Amino acid sequence: MEALVRDCDKLAKHQSASLNKTLGSLDALLLALESNRDDLDAVQRQCRQTQEQMTEQLRELSTNVAKYGKHVERTFKLDLGVVAESRAFENKRSELAQAITLHFLRTGDLALARSFNSNGELEDYERFEEMNKVAEEVGVEHRLDSALEWAAANRTRLSELGLGLEFSLHRLRFLQLVEEGSAGLALEYGRRWFGATGGDRLDEVTRLMGVLMYARRPADSPYAGLFAGDRWVGGAREFASAFCAVTGQASASPLAVSVAAGARALAVVGKASSLLRERRVEWSQADELAVEVVLPPDMRFHSVFACPVSKEQASAENPPMALPCGHVVCKASLDKLARGARPGAATVVASGRFKCPYCPGLATAGDADRVHF
Repeated sequence: MEALVRDCDKLAKHQSASLNKTLGSLDALLLALESNRDDLDAVQRQCRQTQEQMTEQLRELSTNVAKYGKHVERTFKLDLGVVAESRAFENKRSELAQAITLHFLRTGDLALARSFNSNGELEDYERFEEMNKVAEEVGVEHRLDSALEWAAANRTRLSELGLGLEFSLHRLRFLQLVEEGSAGLALEYGRRWFGATGGDRLDEVTRLMGVLMYARRPADSPYAGLFAGDRWVGGAREFASAFCAVTGQASASPLAVSVAAGARALAVVGKASSLLRERRVEWSQADELAVEVVLPPDMRFHSVFACPVSKEQASAENPPMALPCGHVVCKASLDKLARGARPGAATVVASGRFKCPYCPGLATAGDADRVHF
């Protein structure tokens, strides 16, 4: 997938370069027409030359687009029927509709949300309408009053959750004042609010104050990155995420995260399913995948423990267990160790002492405590 993204970036750069060349050829043609109005032969030659140049540029661009299209086809050449599970959403239509409804509420598509919430299970329209209204004020209109008012009203809860929304909004306002040429007001604003909301962000506050030295030309300063246009979109997203966290919702849309994770897993799971089918082997674990799917840090919401003995991932049925020495193994491995202490035993004997797999410590199954992450 990374190679596909890199090739897409290369194609975009080539398209931009081709467009610039085409515009340059047209500008040259216009100059030739103005300077050779009385020489029709010269005008015709220039027109033919420009046409040939544009045709060649278009041909080269079309070739690259076709190559990229084939790359996409090779990357996503997958029979979805191999990984599709028709029973996955049996008796779960209500949960699926609720997930879709919440997603549309978060994105501000209230009409679509109501169409999926025909049974009236969700009644959060007004709350999400407020969230989207304020987020639009920040991201589109560049107005921060409502967002700052909400952040101040929920300051205690935001602090408990470890969210720095209020400082982020004050930073946006500070940079807005600098951008407007009001360096004096920005200095006063920073003195008033950064001390109250950015106590643990001394390095960032120091960097923001450094912006004032380049207040007359911030776009050409070492701090130009702070004035990127997407900072407003980022602020709107941060507000929406904090709003959802304070109101008991997930910080990211569960539906969007699930779809993104599924897209990442599709190729790996499809390949594994094809191999299993070719070898006429069936995967018997209905609630587990046949292969591990590596997800980025922003898609990891729960701690995961893999038993160092069996290499299996812990689950509710096979939880992690801590031995008195401090080493942790899964319960299945603990049971095997305990049975090994009394060869032939069909059940776990709590008094059977065994040696820890990683140190000389001795323990019994009854000594182990369950670990909760």
